[in-house]
Amino acid sequence: MTVTKTLIERESINIEEIERCIAVGRAERSKAVHETLRAFGRNIAMLFDLHTAMQKKNSFEPAIKAAPKH
Repeated sequence: MTVTKTLIERESINIEEIERCIAVGRAERSKAVHETLRAFGRNIAMLFDLHTAMQKKNSFEPAIKAAPKH
């Protein structure tokens, strides 16, 4: 038996494809983070709106008023 081929053929690593996949992953993660921050901001804004509405509805005037000056 004679060996006709001495080199082992392997698939080469495609660096451009790896970098493209990494960039796509970063973009997806960035979108998810920004959407989470937007949702969190909307929830905080809603809490402030509720707080403002409650203050307008229930007047928080002090029960004890300052005595008038002579």
